[in-house]
Amino acid sequence: MATKLPRTQVAFACLIDATHFYTVCSLFSYAGILCADLGWVPDRNEAGYLAGWLQSSNVFGRMLSSSIWGYVAARHGFDVVLVVTLTSLLVGGLLFGFCKSLVLAMLVRFMFFGLTHGWVAIMGPYCASVAGDKRQQDVIGIVIAVGTGMQLVGPAVSGWTYGLVPSFPALVPSLLGALLALVSISLYSLLHCRASTGKSSEPSEQTERASAREETTTSRRSMRRTLRRWPIPLVIFMRFCQGFAQFAIFEVAPLWMISDRAVGGLQMSEKQVGVLLARSGLWNIVYFSLVLPTLTTRLGGRCTSIIVSVFGTIFSALLPFCASELTANVAHLLATSALLSQAAMLLVFTNNAVGAADRAIVSGLAVTIDTTGKAIAPIATSTLFAWSINAWGLAGHGLVFYILAGLSLVNLLCTALLPASVENDPGPPVPRGGAGTESSEGTIYGASESNESSDSADSDARC
Repeated sequence: MATKLPRTQVAFACLIDATHFYTVCSLFSYAGILCADLGWVPDRNEAGYLAGWLQSSNVFGRMLSSSIWGYVAARHGFDVVLVVTLTSLLVGGLLFGFCKSLVLAMLVRFMFFGLTHGWVAIMGPYCASVAGDKRQQDVIGIVIAVGTGMQLVGPAVSGWTYGLVPSFPALVPSLLGALLALVSISLYSLLHCRASTGKSSEPSEQTERASAREETTTSRRSMRRTLRRWPIPLVIFMRFCQGFAQFAIFEVAPLWMISDRAVGGLQMSEKQVGVLLARSGLWNIVYFSLVLPTLTTRLGGRCTSIIVSVFGTIFSALLPFCASELTANVAHLLATSALLSQAAMLLVFTNNAVGAADRAIVSGLAVTIDTTGKAIAPIATSTLFAWSINAWGLAGHGLVFYILAGLSLVNLLCTALLPASVENDPGPPVPRGGAGTESSEGTIYGASESNESSDSADSDARC
């Protein structure tokens, strides 16, 4: 019988991931409109030149600090990172809605949603620590189901609530993010109290920290060798490409939807964009909860990654040719779910490619690399989109989407090169009543952070 997942810990991981994605991604549905409403650009067709910079400001902050958060987690545990992250999301949500200056808005996002935001750097190792390596893909699938749903539902909600306070049009969407952060802090406090109650049966905090320092020192010595070990360089490269593609479609798809029909857009309002993104978000919740776990269990991670890459290639290229809201919605939800599936599989590949001792540090570095792609993508693709429709009109509106299709094709080719060791080893069934069936509801992490990584034999290779 499979190990029972600690429900409270999984719920907390889902909640903080949802909070992260709301605060970061809720801007997508109204970034261009906000730039026009506050007079930062002349009109909506010109918004692409500036909207990308507004979104990338938080990603630039994360790019600078992700590796540091990986070291902090390896040395001091996840608590420090979680406390700072939750506080930053709360403060940033309270401040951003009051910003009417572009510089101030970018500074708030850079500081509170980027530089002091460490959740993304520890998400993969944290999910593995909740239930162990053998069930990490189940936890990652659940967390990403909630997170990706929020990636699209969040912009929908922010699109509906945008402008409710005319003087500060982004205030209500921003305060909703602060509310989510407050709920996350409450659940974290509950978990922390439970962990404190059960500390008598666990090693002392001082012993744990000493052990963590020793592991971190060892990790530093072997880090260069670890990063050169195959397939870690390939996985990190794939994460850069996937991070670029993920934020590119989040940025460009709404810009294409609100652009004029004369240049190939759908000329939708922010509320129409919000409804479309909400439908895509609901699909992603179902998809990541039911479809993706089934695919990975039956076909393996690499085969699943190849399949979703094919879908990403096809529907990214087809999206700009959709002439109605319905067809655009179908193509959009399939393209985004494919790109986000690639992200989910790369988290598992990263965890399985390294040992548990190096996992947090390598994950932090990998997040730095993929965050670099996420930082570049909104600026590059929104600027390229605005330039292409201004220079070529209808003939140029699909240029960015062709690039996204090409990146999915790159992911497909790279996945074919991955060895069998990146697959999860399902391991033997756990006997009923065995120690492995216990749920670690009394601790924040749910399982030891030093779970050993499982290597699959070549004979177990799928695809």
